[in-house]
Amino acid sequence: MGKFLVFIIVVLLSTSAEAARRPKKKRQRRPAPTPSGPVTVPIEVGAGPVALLPSPPALLEQPLHFGLQIEAAAIVDQALIRKYRGQMPAWARGAAGNVNEARIRPWFLAIIPHTLIISPQLKDTGMYGAIWRPFGLSIPLIDHGLTVDAGGAISAVALLVHSNVLGVPAGQTGHAYTFVLRPGIQLHMTGTIPLGDALRVSFGWSSDLFIPQPYGKAPWEIAPLEDSLWHLGGPFLRVAYRFPYEFTP
Repeated sequence: MGKFLVFIIVVLLSTSAEAARRPKKKRQRRPAPTPSGPVTVPIEVGAGPVALLPSPPALLEQPLHFGLQIEAAAIVDQALIRKYRGQMPAWARGAAGNVNEARIRPWFLAIIPHTLIISPQLKDTGMYGAIWRPFGLSIPLIDHGLTVDAGGAISAVALLVHSNVLGVPAGQTGHAYTFVLRPGIQLHMTGTIPLGDALRVSFGWSSDLFIPQPYGKAPWEIAPLEDSLWHLGGPFLRVAYRFPYEFTP
């Protein structure tokens, strides 16, 4: 009987030692649940006047033209990305990855013209048209209450110019019409003053540069800079309001 008990004890001890030598399996953590449901993003909509200075020779005929700037963009910042981690689209996270705040214009906002040009003929020349800026990038320069940023954008210009001088052959009188249809680039510097959580006032300078369009010629023709329209830009003032927009990714 004693030998049998010794045998049982030896077997139990060897089993315990073997179990101790076995590597313990790590408990696999369950992946955190992916958030679902609607996402609320601030949308900023603003508008204000802009003074447009054309390139010569239009600058000499009527130096100042008038327009209305319209700003519409979704605002994505780091706090929003952290709040809706896993729900924000990859392109939105990438746009705001290295900046405090990014302005994103989805297609339904990009189809809205950024600038409406409504400038009747006060002297010799009048202009009517629009400028679209579907894609752009801004770099913050100052971000302490007053924010200042500089940047650029891809632009497209559609403009009708009518003039008693520009495009009229030398020695003749009459009226010439020029249809401008050009791709280009936009450069700007903007200062913004917040007036609360939702209201902001922006001011600065914005210029659109595009392929030279000769006066009185077809849109596909190109002329030297001194005989064409290739720049529109000037100071602007804009008042903007932010409101929440809810969507489901």
